[in-house]
Amino acid sequence: MRNVVRHIVFFRTTTHRGMETFRLLVDSDDRGLDRTLRNTIRNTAHLDFFDMPPEGGTIDSQIVIFDCRHRFSGAGALAMPDLNAGSSHIALINPEPGSRHDAYRTGFSDFLSWPLLAPELHARLLAQSRAHSLKDPRHRYSRVALVERCCAFMAEQIATSISVRSLAQKFNTNHNTLNELFKREMGLPPLAWQRKLRLERAARQLRITDAPINVIAADHGYDLPANFTTAFRRHFGATPHDYRKSENIRTIDE
Repeated sequence: MRNVVRHIVFFRTTTHRGMETFRLLVDSDDRGLDRTLRNTIRNTAHLDFFDMPPEGGTIDSQIVIFDCRHRFSGAGALAMPDLNAGSSHIALINPEPGSRHDAYRTGFSDFLSWPLLAPELHARLLAQSRAHSLKDPRHRYSRVALVERCCAFMAEQIATSISVRSLAQKFNTNHNTLNELFKREMGLPPLAWQRKLRLERAARQLRITDAPINVIAADHGYDLPANFTTAFRRHFGATPHDYRKSENIRTIDE
């Protein structure tokens, strides 16, 4: 019997671009697999799933689970179905020697072992969601135009303290709308997002340059080194000095 691609569920999760919505499908002639997948998804923790797409929302991509439990045996490798290149492909395999290798050799992004386990399904879906988001070249920060423009502006003005009200005025919106949109898309309000970006960029400078810590602090909007140290330790769990030292040691060891 020819396999048929069927819709299973929509789910939302946070990627590096913020909250994104994905569609999960299955390619199988086993109708019972649909019910098993849905029941397994309902047992996963921290996964926001629903039967219909969100009203007015967009589907960022789709993940297709291919039933390969009986398709890696016999003659040669499995031919990949002709599906949208933007999809992520996961092979559902039996836990037999060589099945995992066959899945990767055939071109699948990832695999799931049969019988399904909720923690494994959850981990695979999150991994593919985030991998897809990282590969998408169309947007640097967010698919929402307003958030994208605000993020780009704050990234360019990384050393400048910006209020939410001034940011809202610049982009012709109000601060409540901007805060709510940022929290939904990025998981953080605007100023917290900029602070996170500052610290992550500063950490990169600590890793790849020998610039004095006070200079790096000033370049990223911290006029007082003590304030930089406090914020950095809160975010990374180490002072800038200890972070640079540990990274240097790790590089030497590698």
